[in-house]
Amino acid sequence: MTPSMGTNEHLDVLAEAVHVWRTWTLHEDPRTRTPLLRPIGDDRRPWTPRVPMRARCFRRRSHRAPEERCSCGLYAVKSPHLLRAARAPAVLGTVDLWGRIMEHERGYRAELAYPQRLGLICPFCFWQRGAGTATVDHVARVGRRGLTPSCTSHLATAIDTGYPVTELLDPTDVLGSLLATYLVEPIEPQADRLTSPDSDRGVGTAGTPRR
Repeated sequence: MTPSMGTNEHLDVLAEAVHVWRTWTLHEDPRTRTPLLRPIGDDRRPWTPRVPMRARCFRRRSHRAPEERCSCGLYAVKSPHLLRAARAPAVLGTVDLWGRIMEHERGYRAELAYPQRLGLICPFCFWQRGAGTATVDHVARVGRRGLTPSCTSHLATAIDTGYPVTELLDPTDVLGSLLATYLVEPIEPQADRLTSPDSDRGVGTAGTPRR
């Protein structure tokens, strides 16, 4: 599910990065078994570690993403609260956006992006109470590649209702591997109390990941 961005919008081309919020699902690389970020929306390509993600339009390949009269682009929002309706989030994080950027009332659509800080979240706790209470006690391997972080209570409920868990992993190990794979830092534990990672637009380093 893509968060609603509101009605006000304008297009800029920025050399400096905008630092904002988004969520991902989590999957394992079938060759290396390392965790990879995957978009929740229509674009199912994993985000390549240590390489900026570039948006592309799947509806009209003739234009550069994002386009004013289209919905293409890499989405992120100004507050983590706006992400609580996301479908099956496993990772909450901050991202740098740059290049061609469409600003909306609640967030952005961008041409280029790379994560800066990442944290695992229990999606059920996140939906109910927000990021600061989305405690992760386990990471469940689901099927061959899917990874779902969860608290103990919600994991038990999911298993009781037939959720196809094949293995339980240590969340500390999974998060450590994720951070090392993308060369980024962990997110602050009180993320739900923040409205924006930075108060000014021109924060971050454009063109390449910070690390």
